[in-house]
Amino acid sequence: MSAAQPASPRSAARPDRRDLVPLVLLATVTAVVVELVRSSGPLLDHAFTAGVVTVALTALATYAAPGVLVVMIAARLELTGKVVLLAVASLVVARLAVQGLGTAIAAGVDLGLVRYGVGLASVALGIGVLVLVAAFVSGAGRETAAGADPGADETGPGADAAPSRTGVVLARGSRVALGVTLGALLAAALSTVLGTWDAYWRADVAGWVVTVAVTGAAGTCAWLLRGRTALPGARGLWVLGPFLALTVQALANPAFAASQAGVALPFAVAGVAVAAALTAWLVPWAGRASRPGSPWAAPALLVVGVAVVFLAVPRTDGPGTVGGWALLVLLVLLAPAAARTLALALTRPARPLTWLRLAGAASVAGLTTVVPLLGYQLEYDVPLPVPHTLVPVAAAVALAVPAVVAGLRARGTPEAAPATTRIPGLGAAAVLAAVVAVLALVGTSQAHVPTTTSAVADYPVGELRVLDWNLHYGVSADPSVRLDEMVTTIEESGADVVTLQEVSRGWVLGGGADMATYLARATGMRVVFVPAADRQFGNAILWDPLRGDLADVARHALPYGAGPQERSAVSATVDAAGVPVRVTSVHLQHREESTPTRLDQLAALFAEEPVEGATVLAGDLNAEPGWDEIALVEEHGLESGQDVAGDPDALTSPAVAPAHRIDWMFGSDTVTFRSFAVLDVTASDHRPLLAEIRARD
Repeated sequence: MSAAQPASPRSAARPDRRDLVPLVLLATVTAVVVELVRSSGPLLDHAFTAGVVTVALTALATYAAPGVLVVMIAARLELTGKVVLLAVASLVVARLAVQGLGTAIAAGVDLGLVRYGVGLASVALGIGVLVLVAAFVSGAGRETAAGADPGADETGPGADAAPSRTGVVLARGSRVALGVTLGALLAAALSTVLGTWDAYWRADVAGWVVTVAVTGAAGTCAWLLRGRTALPGARGLWVLGPFLALTVQALANPAFAASQAGVALPFAVAGVAVAAALTAWLVPWAGRASRPGSPWAAPALLVVGVAVVFLAVPRTDGPGTVGGWALLVLLVLLAPAAARTLALALTRPARPLTWLRLAGAASVAGLTTVVPLLGYQLEYDVPLPVPHTLVPVAAAVALAVPAVVAGLRARGTPEAAPATTRIPGLGAAAVLAAVVAVLALVGTSQAHVPTTTSAVADYPVGELRVLDWNLHYGVSADPSVRLDEMVTTIEESGADVVTLQEVSRGWVLGGGADMATYLARATGMRVVFVPAADRQFGNAILWDPLRGDLADVARHALPYGAGPQERSAVSATVDAAGVPVRVTSVHLQHREESTPTRLDQLAALFAEEPVEGATVLAGDLNAEPGWDEIALVEEHGLESGQDVAGDPDALTSPAVAPAHRIDWMFGSDTVTFRSFAVLDVTASDHRPLLAEIRARD
């Protein structure tokens, strides 16, 4: 087929190495970067111990550094396949080093601060490498003699029909958009295969297998492209920043989708497969058009959709059944809409890929990634002057505006110039999307938690073991995300009921895991979760299914008061072998000076949950012994299990070197504490409380 002949639909859909290898390279590098961005949440949380200013400066320094690293890699060099190979190899080594440090830490070696530094440096390196790879893929030209591939000359035999200049610039944007979107969805699928607990934080074989597979694929593709040169490539690569912020937080975050829509996690995971298929079809189809089409449709859908997801869904009360499914469908559609918007944003006449221009794009991309993510999270400690739910909407606007402007300009571009860049084919996109879909469907099996109980065991009448724990959204002091230790602690405690606070379901600051689902599945327990700060952060109750199903589950919204965070409680009735016990998990406002707010929150809780019959109230009250909050609880007929059956001097927070006793477990006069212990566990920043009780009617 000559260069002037149009490609048949069948040949357009056939996978081509010239399409597939660059797309896989961009997708695997993106998958690594998405995981690194998620990992920066727990790492930056470590800086919170030194104050908000420290964490803000640390975040800005980390995410501004990609430009510096681009200069170190590519200064005064032409962007060739060899330079890209060097960059990707550096990222592979850094990612494997972080995995090795995690394994050493799990083995007891004190390398937490080393991983902290190397981890943040890897985040900066990852974003810099992503910009380099995106620039290279957008302008990748023919092979040089060093790595000659007779079929790789994109203007020679076998190439698609020469499109207009508009088609050429669309092709550049489409390549990048297709690769990074499928890469973000690949990261989501891989995370769900691991139960949403990322390989980054694991020291087991599964973590190493996933890490080696993804980095190995990236390195192999970079090696295959080492002989390729780069023609002038896509401009405006800084838009990768807001794109990453949106995908990491919501669009490629099944835990977010499940908790925000109020559906079970497997359905959100299946949505990843659907989103991959839609992206693989939409971006190549739109990119192959001789004109860019409407520059408004996808950007408008993206902005309006993000606004609906974050502004129309209340922070504490989720959508109904129909609304939840509609919201999930919207989130699935937003991934291809974001991909199309990104493609349009990169639709501008190309410029030479100079190292200085790429360095600037890398730093701006880094900053526009972290500012939306961290800005949204900072609201829960330092309230913003505007609703923080506007932050992701602003990120969507930052991506949409360049797309509309570039799209409008492209519509008036002359259409007679010959093509120098291939338009990505459906075949390569389909192969990559199929891999993502298969992994996502495998992940659904790792996200399923049964909701019914098939059998109920016999227990001594009235006896119950209760564990209470503030999980600090999964982050330990190392910092690490040690969900395996949390599972071990729960299992070894023998608890029938576990009251939990600060449970994360997709919170970036906690690494993005769906802790409620992961802990329930890993322990074989059932779970009920209620939102607090937002629908990704709240309180939960785990219970042994052999105790039967919980009854009369109720969520209690607590007064906001002095803030800065919404708080809640969850109550349910568990059957203690014939004796119903009302169990409540509660988390009151933090900050020492917020006693009036905490008193109002307790008053509201007792108004909705008066102490009647056997009652257990447990949680993080953020109040010390002798404070007015404790006196108020006791006035309602509850007594502290630690004071009557444990060591009153045992402290609970912080876990590594406890200095405060702010976690409590109370029982009514029909509850007897037979034993009570504060467990020496450091997987969170609080120590868990374990009690054995006997309840009577």
